[in-house]
Amino acid sequence: MRKQQFKFALSITFLLAMYASCSDSAMSTVKPPSGVISIEEAKLLDKTYTDTRQRVLEKSLGTEESRSSWWSLEDIEAYIAYAKSQAKEKGMNVEGLRIYQGAYPTNYGVSKLAGAATLFIVPTGTSSEKEGTILINLAPVQGGSDLQIAPLNMGHARTPPASNY
Repeated sequence: MRKQQFKFALSITFLLAMYASCSDSAMSTVKPPSGVISIEEAKLLDKTYTDTRQRVLEKSLGTEESRSSWWSLEDIEAYIAYAKSQAKEKGMNVEGLRIYQGAYPTNYGVSKLAGAATLFIVPTGTSSEKEGTILINLAPVQGGSDLQIAPLNMGHARTPPASNY
């Protein structure tokens, strides 16, 4: 009887410990990184863009201008892994991502994209190669220089929302 009580108590203790470890990680709050803004501020930035730039661009171009690009988390995570792998092969460190605005030429081979705006992502960083004992730092500025790694585009390939943020 005592042996069964001990096993029962041990089982309950094990289950409680498992529950506590699962609920702690599931219940813990992740702190936002620096640069996170409120939804209200995002709406203000979007409205200001619309009021000061969107209409000017559309009037000048004579066409509706793209407002956003979208990538899946899987695409972004895969691109970051790819960029880190390529950087390592080239003796570089990826320290960040820079997002550029771009536009396809009006004579672009894919008529659906010709003249359209896009965004593309370029990894940034510095050299990790050492020369003697001095670390070569190509760009001591925050985030480093654009690395010579193929950028990520094609965020335009998915239909962006029709409305503003």
